[in-house]
Order: sequence, then structure tokens, then C-alpha cells
Amino acid sequence: MLAKSVLFIVNLCILFGFSSGQVQQQLLNKLVCIEHAECGACLSAASHCRWCADPYYSPAAPRCNDDESLVSTGCSQGMIQRPEKPVWEVAENRSLQDMRPDLQEAVVQIQPQRIKLSLKPRETRKIKFTYRPAKNYPLDLYYLMDLTWSMKDDKETLVSLRNDLPALLKNLTDNFRIGFGSFAEKPLMPYISMDPRRLANPCSSEEEDCESTYSYRHHLSLTNKVNEFIEHVNSSSVTANLDNAEAQLEALVQAIACGDKVGWSPQSRKIVLLLTDGLMHTAGDGKLGGATLRNDESCHINEDGYYSEAGSYDYPSIAQVFRLLDKYKVNVIFAVTESVKYHYDSLHRLLEDYTYVARLESDSSNILKLVKTGYEDIVSVVDFEDDSESGPVKVKYFSDCGVKGPMVEATRCTGVEYGMTLNYEAHVSLDSCPEYKKMSQTIKISENQLGQDSLTLDVDIQCGCECEGDLQKDILLTCPFNSHIVCGVCQCNKGWSGPSCDCSISDEAASARLQAQCRAANATRACSGAGECMCGECVCDRGYTGRYCQCPSCDISLENGMECGGVGRGVCACGSCACSEGWGGSACDCPEDTATCRAPGSDNVCSGHGDCVCGQCQCSMTEEDGSKYTGAFCETCATCENPLCANAEPCVLCHLNSSCTDVCHIANVNYTVSERMNERASSDESETSCILRVDENGLECEYAYTYYAGVQAMIAMEIVIRSKECYQPTSARIMTSALVIMACVIAAGIVVIMGVKSAQVVSDRRAYAKFVQEAQESRKNMQELNPLYISPISEFRLPDSFT
Repeated sequence: MLAKSVLFIVNLCILFGFSSGQVQQQLLNKLVCIEHAECGACLSAASHCRWCADPYYSPAAPRCNDDESLVSTGCSQGMIQRPEKPVWEVAENRSLQDMRPDLQEAVVQIQPQRIKLSLKPRETRKIKFTYRPAKNYPLDLYYLMDLTWSMKDDKETLVSLRNDLPALLKNLTDNFRIGFGSFAEKPLMPYISMDPRRLANPCSSEEEDCESTYSYRHHLSLTNKVNEFIEHVNSSSVTANLDNAEAQLEALVQAIACGDKVGWSPQSRKIVLLLTDGLMHTAGDGKLGGATLRNDESCHINEDGYYSEAGSYDYPSIAQVFRLLDKYKVNVIFAVTESVKYHYDSLHRLLEDYTYVARLESDSSNILKLVKTGYEDIVSVVDFEDDSESGPVKVKYFSDCGVKGPMVEATRCTGVEYGMTLNYEAHVSLDSCPEYKKMSQTIKISENQLGQDSLTLDVDIQCGCECEGDLQKDILLTCPFNSHIVCGVCQCNKGWSGPSCDCSISDEAASARLQAQCRAANATRACSGAGECMCGECVCDRGYTGRYCQCPSCDISLENGMECGGVGRGVCACGSCACSEGWGGSACDCPEDTATCRAPGSDNVCSGHGDCVCGQCQCSMTEEDGSKYTGAFCETCATCENPLCANAEPCVLCHLNSSCTDVCHIANVNYTVSERMNERASSDESETSCILRVDENGLECEYAYTYYAGVQAMIAMEIVIRSKECYQPTSARIMTSALVIMACVIAAGIVVIMGVKSAQVVSDRRAYAKFVQEAQESRKNMQELNPLYISPISEFRLPDSFT
């Protein structure tokens, strides 16, 4: 407390010599340092903090302070501990190299290969690396075939492809090897019949001979002799079992784990082609037959190539299969029939990174097509992973996936072809020190599908001091019992705490006696109610720091997730961010530079129509109609012509003509253009829409694009082409419209005439029918009802005598 009082008086004196803003900044900068009582925590607090390691330094002054203050209070320059110099060294950087027939080990797909760097707390380092799939990369293809009775015709089909198979593999890569294995079922009840006759010949019910049931058999190690492969397939015998599920996963584990016997090459793409028409057993099913031991994921192949422990070990679980695929970097193509494909689709969703499922014809006639499509699907995916989980350093990935344009956060790229170069950027970050001592972490970044090529990062975590661990001899300073001297001060041994190191961390009674040391002056609650007092020291809750947990955490930058913006932007001083020069805002994430608020080719901030706030324009209202200026630079309004649309048109045109460089240079302004056709325009106010009209093949085409202020270095504007609509030229459209109108008028006239004529015909027919009816009715009435009617017919009859 005395040291803090002295410092407070000094700062009051400074108050009369500087403006209030400068004094506040100096107070914050000093407060960042003086709170720390250990060298490692001191140097990690801020770049201007220093530690005095002189054991005879005045106890009335804080050991953690800036250079000037430490020297003024009696610490010699030679005893001042300063932050270590940053480390950055590319230790290995071989050029990308395709596969060479004479030297396969020389292939290089990732560049660089090793980098040494250092990280301080709240620091992020960006590492750029490239990846290019090598041509003719070796392929190890292992056929793992279901040889139960139902797959008999499939084996015969595979034998018939002796001439087509090598041609197919040659088209995929010049360096290939092929092997063969088969599987059926555990030779246990209830999976097979235990009848002696059926045990010797499981196919006796079909009146044919076949081999006794086995779980897995390795027939042929990987070789480039296709004829030898065909011979082994032809000489293999089918077998049989009782249920409709087989030991696929058990055989797959053996094929992967028995790398020496199968012959997997360390420098190859490893693929297992698994052919089956049945379901599969998983962990737990084996206990029904007495195989109670958990699968040990180890190789158990005897001299004859059979899996010898099928009766002891259970089937493997899906998780075990995944671990082996990931460990040995093996991909699996499940070639299955339509009746069971749904089952393997579910498995694929669990093993998505390493499996591919394809529909197999009932006689395996499309097997070559499945090999080709499955291989192409596997090699077209590039996915990076790392092992940073074992330490405090975290890694994020950004990539362009081989396409020109801005990088986006991604580890996985699809549609990758040979010769395509993928640019990656790894953001390596250290949020905080797990311990305040010097340490290191090695991170291996590798492609998920292969794993042979990798980028190794040797990270020096700068959380400690040079003086830590030194046996400082000839020092008369006496430390209490259970303590030792470190960097000029006495520190308690592990398991002890308190000012005199006499408080055992596990001794609750001793901790209770030191509760008073956890309360600040005039405070009623220990550790400010935001922590727990342990042996006279506060263990603060999450979100609080300080000797008495009196300081809340500072604001987090939304841009990078770092407290006070991270290294170079600001430091946390007891709940408030002390921003570095050029940065402002509550989280030091607002650049004070107004360059991002000036439109390309203009010197006016926000085009003179707004204010630059936190690196972005806040537009004002127009004087004419009171509407608001819009655009990334407040460059346009409802009644204004947008000047930036015209400036951007040449860059859009050269992009459409494929004549731009990677970055389009126009009038000393850098642009980047990308396409997201048929995508709806964003509603973000930072984006402004424009339309470009061009003639293409006799058509007038309109390109709708948006632009916004660039966020990449050296990029002033980013343009996104969103849609395209083409029409015929104006004169042609007028002529077409006129012809269409004339045709419509003529057609309408014909329809009207035909309608009138039809109405007349119908009307005449109705009148005639009425007339005929009335005439008939008139004659009828005259004959039957008129009493004066005399018939005009006379009848004369001759006498009978004349006949």
C-alpha cells in the first residue's frame, strides 16, 4: 500500500505538468504494471512493463514498472528484466516438387516445412503457406472382398477384368500397387453352423465345396504386378455363414493395423476398396458368440494370413475404426449393393473424412467405375488439421481454395485438381499464459488425407523471465522457510502460500487467519466479493483481476476476440483499456486513422457528407430533401449520381474479359473483384449496388454488382458481381415488340370474326328449326281442330258385279 501511495503522489505532481488526457494515459500505463508481483506476470502485462530483479531493490517501490520509473527508484539497468525479442525464422523451406520416378521421397506438397516463432500473451502471428497436390502421387489400393456365398459371381467378375484393371490404375497414377484380402464371419456359433459336416464345408447345403468359415484372410501384399493379383483372386475360395452380417470392420482393422504384412508405404495415398452385399457386425455383437475381450486394434495375422484371434476379441467399434483411419491416414471406399447401401451411408456420416460409399451392381460389373469415381472424390478434397489442442496456442485457417479472391476461414477445400495451388494463412494466437514461465509448444499442421507432408511450428511461448530458475549465489537476502529467491524476490515453494510462506494450501485454519490480507482498505468483503481468499491471496473469479479482485475484465474486441484488441492495440488497466497510439474505443478496436473512410481517389473524409467513427463512415442528411447519404463512403444519395460506380467499371470490365491482374490497379487505387452470381444482394449499409451495361454477342447484358470498403491490406475497394441479365438490343426489341403486337391484333381479329360468324350460324339454325316446328304444328291443328276443313281426296268404288 505504501508503494501505491508514493506512486499516487508522483502522479499528482505530473498532473500539473500535462493535460488531463496525457495524465490519464500515463496513470493507466503505470497501473497496468504495478499490480503484478512476479516477473513473468509483469512482462506479460504490457510491452512497456519491466521488472527489477535486484534483490536489494527498495521494497517501498513497485518492482514492476516502466524503464524510467525503475531507474529513478534505484534499479540498475543491468538488473532490469525486459521482454524477449520476437522470434521469426523459416527453418526449412523446400520448393514444391511433384513425384519423381527416380526419387519418390523428394516429393514436396506443402511449403514452407518448418517455422520457428515466438508468441506473447494476446498476440496473433499470421503464417502463410501453400499446398499443391503432387502429380503421380503413389497409390496403395487394397481390395478387401466379401467372399461369402452370395458374392461368388462378384469374384468371377473381378477375375475377368485382368486386362482392364491395370489400364484404369495407370490412368489414375503411374505409381500404383495393389493387394488383396477377404473376409467372411467369426467361426463361432450362432454366426455359423456347428454341425461337423457344415464346419468342414459350409456350402454343403448347396452341394458344392468351399473353404471353412474364417473372419479375415490376407492373400496378397501390395504389389505392382496385376497378374499376380488376378491369380490370387482366382485361386481364392468362397465360404458361407448363417446370418446376413459379416466381419467387415474386423477385417478392416487388421488390414490397417498389419501395415508391415500388407505392405503399406509411408509415402503413399492408402485406399481400401471394401466390396460386400451384407450388413456388418460392430462392438458388442461378438459377446453373443463368446468373444468377450475388447478389440485391441492390433495385428493378429498368423503365418497363413488368417486372423487368429477372431474367437477371443470382440468386433471393433466405430470409434476404434475412426482412430485407426486417422492414425494411419487410410481411406475406405465402401462398394455395396443397393439393398444395404442405406446402412453404409449411416456409417459414412460418422467417418465422413475417410470414407466414400458407392452402389455396387449385383455382379460387380461396375467395379472399375467405382474405383475411378471413388479415387477422384477422395483426392479432390484437401483438409488441414493440427495438434494444437495439447497446448495453449490456438490456430485458425483461412484459404482461397485455389480460386482468385479474398481468403475465407476454412480448413477444407473441395474440387481440388492436380497442379492447383492452394494458398493458406494460419492465424496462430496465444490468449493468455497458462503459467508464468518459459515454455514451448510444437504444432504440426498436416493434410488430413495424407499426413506425410506437414508444416511444423516451433512456438516459443514468452511468458517467463531470464532470471527464473537461476541459482543466484552471493546474495545475502534471506527468504522465509518454504520459499526460495526468484528474480530478486522470495517466492513460496509449491504447496505453500502467504507472506511468510507458512500457509499450507490444504490448511484451512491457516487460510482463515489470513482473511484480513484479502481485504482492501475500507472494504468489508474479502477479495471484493469476486473471489476466494486462499492463504492471504485472492483467487479471483472469472472476469476479475487485481490484488483484491477489484478490477473487472476489459472489453473484448469483436474483430479478433482479444482483450483490448490484443498486442499492439492496447492493454487492460483494471477494467479500462489503455489504448496504444492510433487506436481508440472501449476495446481499442477503432483505428484513429481516417484512411478507411476516404473513397478511392478522394482526399475527403466520408466524401464530406459524414463523420469517420471507428474506421467507418456515419453519414449525414442531405440539405435538399433531408434524405440520408448512403454508401461505404457517404458518396451517394437519392438525387445524386454515384461517382464510385463509374470508377469501378473499368476493373469490372477487365475482370469479365479475364485481363486483370490479381489486384486491379486503376488510378493508383487497388480493387479486388469476385463473383457470386445469382446471389441476393446484402442489406448491409456498407455495400452499395451498381449496374454495368455491356454488349455481348449481339445482346445487351446488365451486370449487377456491389462494392464496399476493402478490409485487406493494399485493397481499397472489394467488388462482388452478383447477377447477370441479357436482352436484345433496343432496335431489335422494338421490331420484335411491333411484330408481336401486329400478330396479336390479327389473331384477335380472326378470333372476333370467327366468333361473330359462329353466332350467326347458330342463330340461323335455331330460327329455321323453330320455323319447321311451327309449320308442323299448324298442319296438325288444321287437320284435327278446324270443323270447316273438307278433305280434297275423293273415293269411288265400282260395284262388285263389274269385277
